[in-house]
Amino acid sequence: MAALKFALVSDIHIGAESEYEGAVRKLSRYSIPYLKDFVAKANEFEPAFVGQLGDMIEDGPGEGADAANYGLGLQVLAGCRAPVLHVLGNHEQVNLSADALCALAGLEKPYYEVSFDACTVLVLFSTSTRHTDIHVSSEQIAWLEGALKRSEKPVLIFVHHPLDEQSLLGNVWFERYPDYCFVEERAELRRIFERSGKVCAVFGGHVHQNSVSTINGIHYITIQSLVERLPGANGSVDGTADGSAEDGIASGSYALVNISGRQLKVKVFGFDTFEKTLPLLCEF
Repeated sequence: MAALKFALVSDIHIGAESEYEGAVRKLSRYSIPYLKDFVAKANEFEPAFVGQLGDMIEDGPGEGADAANYGLGLQVLAGCRAPVLHVLGNHEQVNLSADALCALAGLEKPYYEVSFDACTVLVLFSTSTRHTDIHVSSEQIAWLEGALKRSEKPVLIFVHHPLDEQSLLGNVWFERYPDYCFVEERAELRRIFERSGKVCAVFGGHVHQNSVSTINGIHYITIQSLVERLPGANGSVDGTADGSAEDGIASGSYALVNISGRQLKVKVFGFDTFEKTLPLLCEF
């Protein structure tokens, strides 16, 4: 029986702040200091690997600014003593091509496979156009099926956009705009995972909420954004980009995951805490 530990961070949103629905909801002023804190905590945890689950940047005025902000995130995450697996998010894709992002992150392709002693991690690439029209390509699906056949170990999936059917009730970003949230091919992807008998869990971000859905024994786990503004003491998230009239607090969320045997424990730290212990179909 093997044990596995890894750390996750999502939706870091390095860049300029702006208002949405009457408030600044991504407190990007905290992106770099909170990311540095995550790196320190991850190094203390001594994980086998670290997952950066996408939207490392908040898209800005153009390619140059976005590439510079992406580089800042990479520089901080280079402080991790464990390998960092990068997932590409929708905000990265507004001004930067997949090829440009891969060059920055040192990836051959935006979707890829990494083998560790205890498991195989498959990183998927969900494309989007101006944050919507979200897809996993047929070429990538064919690659996924081949990778699952090849793997002789339990498999974990990393992807930015959700592949489950989690509730968006009360979600300020997506309750009214589910087409901006879910991968179109998610049902097909779930069937492929299930047929393989090797996929234990799927980890993602994008939704800016902690959640777990279990579908036919496979767990779909979403991690809260590092900088989502949470309600303050009076329940308000009022605030402007210059910090005036501010209430609320940045979530500071990141996750540490422990897997042993047929049990997975995920714990989200920060100001929006979350903890689950889940049984697994596959034994580590």
